[in-house]
Amino acid sequence: MAVTNTKAVGIEEFVRGLEEIPAARFTPEAVYDYIRAHPIAPASLAPYLYFSPHNYTRNLIHKNDRFEVIAICWEVEQVSRIHNHRDQHCWMLVPIGKLENQNYRVCDRNPREQTCRLEESTTVLISPIAPLAVDQDEPVHQVRNRKEYAARAVSIHVYSRPFNTCEVYSLEHGKYYDVELSYTSEYGKLCAGEKATRAEL
Repeated sequence: MAVTNTKAVGIEEFVRGLEEIPAARFTPEAVYDYIRAHPIAPASLAPYLYFSPHNYTRNLIHKNDRFEVIAICWEVEQVSRIHNHRDQHCWMLVPIGKLENQNYRVCDRNPREQTCRLEESTTVLISPIAPLAVDQDEPVHQVRNRKEYAARAVSIHVYSRPFNTCEVYSLEHGKYYDVELSYTSEYGKLCAGEKATRAEL
C-alpha cells in the first residue's frame, strides 16, 4: 500500500512519534500504520550513514527498554544472513534505494542437533513507499540489495523489544546457530575497531 502522507519527517521527529505510542498500542498494526504515514527525510539520516565494502553496517539511532531504531547501510549486492528476530516484532522502511525481503519457511527443525530445512516463501520489495512488518508466522528472512538495483540502500529497522542475539540459518548445511549482534556506530559515532566510511549525501 502506498504512503498516504507524502510529507517526510526527520529521523528525530520519527523517533519521538514512536515514543508517543502508548505501550499497550505498540502493536504490529499500529506501528506499521505509523511508519507508513511518516516517511523519513533521507537528509536527516546523514549522521548515521556508514558504509563498508565488506558487509552491510548496523548503526544505532535510538534505544530504550521498549524499542530500538537502527539504520542499516547496504552497498550493491550486499545481503544479510538468513536470520530470525528472537520472537520480537520488526518493522522495516527504506528511505534510500530499495531492498528485497525473502521469507523462509522452517521445516524439520531439530533443536537437539540444531538442524532444519528451509523453503523459500514470499518475496517482498521494500521501497520508500512500501515499508514492511516482518511476518510473525514466518519470521525467518533474508534482506538483499540486488545487483540489478545498481544503487546503495539504507533501511531503518524498528525492533520491539531490542535483542542482542539472533539465530542464523545455513541453507547449504541445513544448520542454525546463535550469533551475537553488534553495532558499526552508535548515535552517529563509529564504534571502536569498526572500519566504515560515512556517506556523503
